[in-house]
Amino acid sequence: MKQSKKILICGGGIAGPACAWWLNKYGFSVVVVEKHAAFRDGGQNIDVKGVGQQVIDLMGLTEQVDAHNTHECGQKWLDEAGKALAVFPKGAFGSLTSDFEILRGDFARVLFDATRSTCEYRFGTSVRSIEEREDGVRATFVDGSAEEFELMICADGLNSSTRDLVLAEETRLRYLGAYMAFFDIPRRPEDDFWACSFNGVGGTMAHLRPGGPTQTTVLITFPVNERDLYGPSAKFPRNMLHAALEGRGTLADRIAGELDGVDDFYFGPMSQVQASAWSKGRVVLLGDAAHCPTPFTGKGTALALIGAYVLAGEIKHGSTHTTAFQRYESILRPYVERSQQELSPGLVRLMHVKTRFGISVVRIAQRFFGSALIQALLKPSAATSARKIDKDFALPVY
Repeated sequence: MKQSKKILICGGGIAGPACAWWLNKYGFSVVVVEKHAAFRDGGQNIDVKGVGQQVIDLMGLTEQVDAHNTHECGQKWLDEAGKALAVFPKGAFGSLTSDFEILRGDFARVLFDATRSTCEYRFGTSVRSIEEREDGVRATFVDGSAEEFELMICADGLNSSTRDLVLAEETRLRYLGAYMAFFDIPRRPEDDFWACSFNGVGGTMAHLRPGGPTQTTVLITFPVNERDLYGPSAKFPRNMLHAALEGRGTLADRIAGELDGVDDFYFGPMSQVQASAWSKGRVVLLGDAAHCPTPFTGKGTALALIGAYVLAGEIKHGSTHTTAFQRYESILRPYVERSQQELSPGLVRLMHVKTRFGISVVRIAQRFFGSALIQALLKPSAATSARKIDKDFALPVY
């Protein structure tokens, strides 16, 4: 496509700036709008595996990303008293820890710093309406101003407001049966570089992970019936979290004790975005706005990076935007759908066992798979899985 006009990207998180980097490399003029008033640091731990790492390498950002590594050693499963039941070092079979462990805000900062001098960022604004024209798209912003762009990319996340302007009927949120919350609490002297996890009665599951010199990050998930998603209790997230943590042991007590002092936290249903189409006219979806897999798959960041690379490459080489968008979707959708299928409501229920008996069975399995003998036997399998992740999607060459 011609490279004389501007492209608008809505969303200044990960997918948007990553795509901006590639589009700028290909000679396009890019404007990124972000609804928050300033760049947002913080956020949960994310890992970048396999092909996502390849994209980082191609961008020349490996050193910058690794400089923000949380250096997580692995994962410990704890009982109610805080005693370790099983230990899964980084790279071991069953461990959630990868080589690239970084806070979402730190990773977003790397991408922002890599694009801030070559792309125009506008904070504190968002698109209110869109008017499709023959040679472009006219975006009207919340302040009433309007501007024309050649293309518009919606990369503003799971609950994308810009997606709803053009593809609301084509999109559904698939609820997986649990709520999730993530936030930071103060780091304590006893906190080390291990992720600490526990299962609690009623289905509560929580993970505390290294987040930096002063903070520890928290992820809590717990089952909620779909009929209760928009009930009265959903309006009081702290109350729901306190109820999910009460009586679940020392780690839960620590989180509950810090909860009321938390200023900034995410709370919402664990859902996947499933869109029957990723584009309409000159508007296209990217990242979580197109296909959020949920954090439990561990693939959201990689999918955002891969999608940004493919979309920008197809825009560069496509004879028209229609051709570019169609090829982008045909290349990426099969991989996205496989990734989403890795997590189902049934699997989420299985992960959030509710009864003491169920938890005791889970802990037996944790001890078994965490034992030195079984880990030694499964080491080749872990290595095979790692190699498979590296090869589960073939990046096109642009």
